[in-house]
This record gives sequence, C-alpha cells and structure tokens, in this order.
Amino acid sequence: MGSIPSTTLVLNSFPQAKNAGKRFTAHFISAIVARIPREDFLEIFDWEESIKDDLRKKNLELAAIYLAGVDQETQGQYHIQLSAISDPDPTNKTHIDTAARNMPDVVATASPQQLETSTDYIVFVCAVLGELFDNPGNGLQKNDGDDPTTNVTLQVLETDKDLSLWDTMDKATFEVIEQGLSPKGKDRVEYWHGDPDTGQWKRERHKTRVPGLVHEASTMWIGDDEEAVVGLDYRLKGVENVYITGASLWPTGGSWNPTLTMVALAQHLADNVTYSHTE
Repeated sequence: MGSIPSTTLVLNSFPQAKNAGKRFTAHFISAIVARIPREDFLEIFDWEESIKDDLRKKNLELAAIYLAGVDQETQGQYHIQLSAISDPDPTNKTHIDTAARNMPDVVATASPQQLETSTDYIVFVCAVLGELFDNPGNGLQKNDGDDPTTNVTLQVLETDKDLSLWDTMDKATFEVIEQGLSPKGKDRVEYWHGDPDTGQWKRERHKTRVPGLVHEASTMWIGDDEEAVVGLDYRLKGVENVYITGASLWPTGGSWNPTLTMVALAQHLADNVTYSHTE
C-alpha cells in the first residue's frame, strides 16, 4: 500500500492522529535519451581489432550507473539513473529476450524504434529524479466525499526551489552526456525528440519533464518529537495497536528510490512485534 492510501485510511479511522497528511514529499522526473557513435568509444581503447569487430557486429551490451547530486542553491537532492545500451542487431530475438530480462531499469529503457535507428551507436537513457520537499503548503486532507478509500485531496504547489533543482539536474545530465561520456565532445551527441516510437534523432538538446510525481512519501513521518505522526516504535501516536511502515514514514524523501529502505523497515517492524509477543 502506498503512502496516500494508507494515510487516507488513517484520516478516516483515527481522527486523533495529529498531523497525519500535513507533510508530503515525492520525486519529479526528467527523461533524456541520447546516443553517441560506437566508433568514438572503440577508437579510445587499445583493443585488438577482432574484439572491436565483435562489438560492432554481434554483441548486445548493457550497463548502468547511478549518479547523485545536490543543487547548491537549495540543497535539494537529485540523481541520474543512466542506462547504456549497445545493440548492433536490435531485431535479433535473442537480444530482445536478453534485454527484457536484464535491462537495468525497466522504466528508463530505449524503445524499439530508438534502438533500430541506432545500430552503430550507444544509446543512453536517463531518468533524472529530483526531490519535491520542504514546502508546508503540500499535504493531504480529508474531504467530504462519501467513499472512505478516496475521500482526500492532495495539494502540491510548485515552488522556486523545485524549479531551481529541476533546472540544475537537467543541466547536470546534459553535461554528463556531452562532457563526461562523449569521447569527442558534444558535437557527436544526438538527442531523441518526440514520442518514443515515432520521434527522431537531432543534434539539439531535448528533455521531457514528466507531468506527474513518483515515490510519494512523508505523509505520516516518523520521529521522536511531538510533531511526528509515528513514534520510533512505528506505532501511530494516539492509537495503541496500529503500526505504520512504508514510505509515509520518511521525514523527507531525498532523491533515491526508497524500495529497499521500505523493505528493511517492514522487516524491522515485524521483528519488533514478534519479539514483543515472545517475551
């Protein structure tokens, strides 16, 4: 269960839960897809020609890297999820099956059209995530709706801090591609413009700012202060036998994908509850 459904349940069931829904964080996303000629990379390595020929003609190669950053002006966090794909034969069924099983990021991946038009290139797919944070105007409130599973209103207000971070992370991504990845500089980089299946490659920079948020969090944050909704024992304050886990506990979202931390906290809560019943 995500942060919003669990908070909706608490708002309807436990009105004594002070501050539930009074905080909201999430991630906003930019999508950037670029390509660089494969030969540019082969020329900088002193490999045998047989190895280079193998890479040109046969092998599917996949790689990924996580690059974290901070906007110095706002201290907002962001990161770049960068997947690199080199596929000289993208219609090969073995390549398709292998990529489907092993693609580093199932969301940020190249489309068939992008790969089929890039048999002599390495394609770089970037999902760039920044944190929506530190805005007391964001939150979740119970409304007058009749359905207790959906009777809430989410308010998210875009601020100058958010826009500063978004500009910074987009700029950083272009610099990583053009200055850090391209052996021969920015003039060898092309960007995908348009829909993943019908667009085209152009020299001009292009980004897509996704009109939505992911990894919503912080609606029932944990802490040892009076304002926190949940105590350090994971118990909802004001209620004796209700415990909370998941991303709603984060005091702030940071930039990273919270899945592993959510699993760890759920396991910790299970261990604590089990231990308390065996004493």
